[in-house]
Amino acid sequence: MMPSEGEAALREELAQLRQEAGRLRQLLEIAAQVTWTDSPHKGLVPLSASWMAFTGQTPEQLRDKGWLQALHPDDRERTRVASERARAENQPFLARYRLRRADGAYVWMLARGAPIRAPDGTVREWVGTCVDIQAQALGEERAAFLARASELFASSLDASATLASLANLSVSALADWCIVDVLHPDGHFERVQVVAADPSHSALAATVQRLTPVPRERPVYPPAVALATGRSTLVPELTDALMEAVAQDADHLATMRAVGIRSLLTVPLLARGHILGALTFLVTTSGRRYGDEDLHFAQELANLAGLAVDNARLLQGARDAIRLRDEFLSVASHELKTPLTPLSLKLQALSRAVKAHPDSPLVPVIEAHVETGHRQVRRLTELMNDLLDVSRIGAGTFRLQREAVDVAEVVREVAARFAPRFALEHCDFRVEAPEPVRGSFDRARLAQVLDHLLDNALKYGAGTPVSVGLVVDGPMARITVRDGGIGISPEQQPRLFERYGRAVSERHYGGLGLGLYLTRTIVEAEGGSVSVDSRQGEGATFEVALPLTRP
Repeated sequence: MMPSEGEAALREELAQLRQEAGRLRQLLEIAAQVTWTDSPHKGLVPLSASWMAFTGQTPEQLRDKGWLQALHPDDRERTRVASERARAENQPFLARYRLRRADGAYVWMLARGAPIRAPDGTVREWVGTCVDIQAQALGEERAAFLARASELFASSLDASATLASLANLSVSALADWCIVDVLHPDGHFERVQVVAADPSHSALAATVQRLTPVPRERPVYPPAVALATGRSTLVPELTDALMEAVAQDADHLATMRAVGIRSLLTVPLLARGHILGALTFLVTTSGRRYGDEDLHFAQELANLAGLAVDNARLLQGARDAIRLRDEFLSVASHELKTPLTPLSLKLQALSRAVKAHPDSPLVPVIEAHVETGHRQVRRLTELMNDLLDVSRIGAGTFRLQREAVDVAEVVREVAARFAPRFALEHCDFRVEAPEPVRGSFDRARLAQVLDHLLDNALKYGAGTPVSVGLVVDGPMARITVRDGGIGISPEQQPRLFERYGRAVSERHYGGLGLGLYLTRTIVEAEGGSVSVDSRQGEGATFEVALPLTRP
């Protein structure tokens, strides 16, 4: 009996539907790593051959939400909540989680699910896919990891702290164990950090740290290779035979076996073409195996760490150089002051001897030379005192001895000392400090501030009017020193108060560049501030503001 036209059309439509369904299944298999279905009428056992093939789970293991056991423990609860919410609301399901592969390795998946409804609107089954997003997720994780590492490295300029942060950050995120070996500037090797993810391995970690990664003539032990040659080592699968080949001795081999290394990665710490150390990452418990992408990422991390360690060493070297310089300045200052005392006594004796023979025609000449000698001795003494103060500041032993002081009296005393020098330079020198201004200050240091400011005005304003004034402005005493000299360009002004800072060539004006630095240090120690207002060719005005009352 021949089928009717209606039956033939129906059969053709069914064939097309089967063909379309097959095509859709093929597309799903290509687009998704895992496809699954779940029907509430089939005993809550998802029907998914691809899921079972990927995870290694059996149908029995899938019962009663057993599929959750294939997820990473950290992802299970939030995935369960999202799944139950979607089913309760009959809405599409979307989640990111790590799915355990049959070999034990976890792979990031993007899971999507949707309900299939019967004609009456009830949910007949759920269908879904899991798409492998491992590369994307790994890229995001590594970018975040490098950002965090950069923050940690920037937060410390101590090489040991930098390496400790690196080891602790790497464990769990990149490895089960992290080992940090360092090549010190003096040429010796040291194992400085060994961190294990499992705290119960602390004793074993201490044993690993006692191992010395000293390179041999032809090193094969990966950390030794990195320290000696700067080459990386990648061992995706570390066999016992390979451990025997790279072990430095029997104890070393026994320790490696106790650690249970499955995969290993070692990269050198490099900076400016120098080998600073080596990073070693070990996998011991998970199914993860290192590959080329891990090697590239580890080297990128090592480059960041190498730069941080190099910067820390450069800073330490600079600090050591500064400490040695300050020690030298302190010793040199004392040693240079030692011959100044007998020289000053000799000049005084010569002055007395000259006065004993007033009728000698050589008296005026000798007295002039003696006065020049006294002036130069005083100048050298001031320079030595400045150097001693700088060394005290560097050593943290610079102290003030405050007492009740009339600032106006100190201004007048220092100005009186400078008046003959200003007269010699043909400077119109004026002092305005008429009223007592009382406060608690270190009298000698306050006089030192005025010494430096007036000496500065004499040096750079010679032949121009110079004035020093004192006024009370509310709770502050303000001392100003003005000159009409060469002035200071705006770009040079920020450097004036730095140690050895200069705004002009030392060839033409001399000096050590310490006067204004010491002025700022003393004034700030008194709780005040110092500033300058100047234009090139129009002189300069320095102002010192000091608090008359203290909290």
